Order: sequence, then C-alpha cells, then structure tokens
Amino acid sequence: MKSGDGPIVVNAVATDLNFENEPRCIGVEIEYAGLPLDQAAQIVRDMFGGEIVQTTNALFAVKDTSLGDFKLELDALPLQKVAENTSTLEGKDDKDLLDEVGLHLGKVIGSFGAKIVPFEMVLPPVPISELSKLDELIDKLRDAGALDTKDTFYSAFGLHLNPEAVALDADYLVRHLKSYLLLSPWLKKRHKVDLTRRLTGFIEPFPKSYKELVLDNSYAPERSQLIADYHTHNPSRNRELDMLPLFSFVDEDQVRGLYGSEEKINKRPTFHYRLPNCELANPDWSISLEFSRWHTVEQLAGDTDMLANLIEQWRRFQENLLSFESEWLEILNAVMGKDDGR
Repeated sequence: MKSGDGPIVVNAVATDLNFENEPRCIGVEIEYAGLPLDQAAQIVRDMFGGEIVQTTNALFAVKDTSLGDFKLELDALPLQKVAENTSTLEGKDDKDLLDEVGLHLGKVIGSFGAKIVPFEMVLPPVPISELSKLDELIDKLRDAGALDTKDTFYSAFGLHLNPEAVALDADYLVRHLKSYLLLSPWLKKRHKVDLTRRLTGFIEPFPKSYKELVLDNSYAPERSQLIADYHTHNPSRNRELDMLPLFSFVDEDQVRGLYGSEEKINKRPTFHYRLPNCELANPDWSISLEFSRWHTVEQLAGDTDMLANLIEQWRRFQENLLSFESEWLEILNAVMGKDDGR
C-alpha cells in the first residue's frame, strides 16, 4: 500500500499535535457506490465493534466503535427526505397510490440510490498517526465490491480530508492559503482529478482575483479581514479547499453574517480539502496516500523562505502574458518533485 509520493524539497517538519496541544486528528468522508449501506455498516462493525443503528433506509450509523461513531448515508438530501417521510407509512391503512409508491421507494432506496447518487461514509476523527486503520477499511470496502469515481462516466465520487489545524492565528491560516494557491495545479496533476467531478461545481478553483490578492508577500491581514476577503472573492463554499468550517470555528458570528444562517457550514477546527478522487477500486490507492499529498501544503506553509520565494516566482510568471500553466507546473515539479505516474 502506498503511503507517499517520494521526497519533498522543503524544510518544515509536521507536528503531531493540534492547536490545543493534543494528538492531531483527521476526519474523512468517503463517497462511493455499489455497496448497500447495511453491508457497509456491517463491515465497519466487524472491524471496529460498536452497534449498528438504522434511522431510515437511507441513513445508518455505527455507534461506539473503537474509533468513534460512523455515519453512513445516501448522499442526496431529497432522496433522504423521501426515505424519512415514507418510513412512517408502514402499518397504516392509507391505500392512496402515491403513498404506496412512496412506501415502495422508501424500502428500496438504499440499493437503488447506489445507481444514481453516491453513498457517503463519514468517519470519526482519528489521530493522524493511526491512518493505517482507515486504509484497512478501504481494503475491506474494495473487497466487498464498493465502486469508485472511475466506475462509470457519470460517477463523481470524492474523498474529503479534514485535518485539524495546528494553530488558529491569522499568520498560520494565511500561510496555508498561500501554499495551497501556489500548489493547486501540482495537486490536481497528482490527484488526476476526474473530469466529471470538476463539472459538478463542488470543487471550483479559486478565482484569479483572489490568487492575486493573497499571493503577495505583503498580504498579512488580521483574521477578521482574512475572512472578509475570502467572502468577497469566494461567496460559495464549493471550493477545492473549503475554509468555511475552519473560519466558522474561529468566528462563527462573522461567517454567518457574511454567508447567511441557511448556508450549510459545519464549524470545526479543520481544513476541508475536497480535491481528491475516491479510487476505492484501485489497490494502490489509500487515504494515507491522499493525506501525504495534502501534507505538502502544510510543509510548504511551514517553510517561510521557500514560500516567499515561490510567491515571487509566481508573480513573475503571471507578468509574462505568454506563459502557460504547464510552465508553472514545471517550476513546482522542480521544487516539490515530479508526478509519481500512478
């Protein structure tokens, strides 16, 4: 099982502790198809113990496992609502045709949904040092027949990583945004981001105007200004790197005031990295591999000299009207290492 992409030419050392000086954790969300929720829940229980709890045919949980609580659901809110509404009809005398159709749909939604929308498994936060346990789960899901984003042309299944922040101050957050904006083309190349996923609109790139604002060595806003600037250029949470859960954790009132109370933002002290594909069917693929790619962002963010140097190179690159993204990718390859060719 792969655990990384090879050497990286930066000098920062990662910490295993979070902003509260406790073991640093990561949350993971896996989108997949082909394996009904009840069977996936059984795999989780067999591996980690706990109790399977079924709320509807579209929503399961595995409670009190050795890692924490897992949630498994059909990743389509309208279909979840159908399952919730029809599950209450059983045992009633109403023979209305619509109720009968709804009841039938509610019963089969768990298996039918796999053909049209992804299932999602939300894993409990685990220490980054224990990622190998999640890789073992990936192997079990693959062996049981779970399908990934490569299965059909219309699949758009992703892996979301939610690594805890090491600090919450503005300098730390700005450095990570700068690092990500610089590395985004290199990361897309490494992840081989599926075209269908790009077309969904859920992993939109950051606009050029925001890159030009942030990728300046003089850009060092206070935290409130950082959040305001982010909103100005990113009024949506549908970004490759969604900063809103983390921003909401540090200042929920400001974020809600900007984005509104109805926007689905789950505050937590984590980055929300949405770029990786889910490649469950690939035996060389793992969560550890994808985390190692995200970790390059953290490493560059921690190497202030390298970060400043790359920003200057990026600005010179932008000034050349005849430059192409492939040329910037070559610059990044020289610093971060070439693609592993997987």
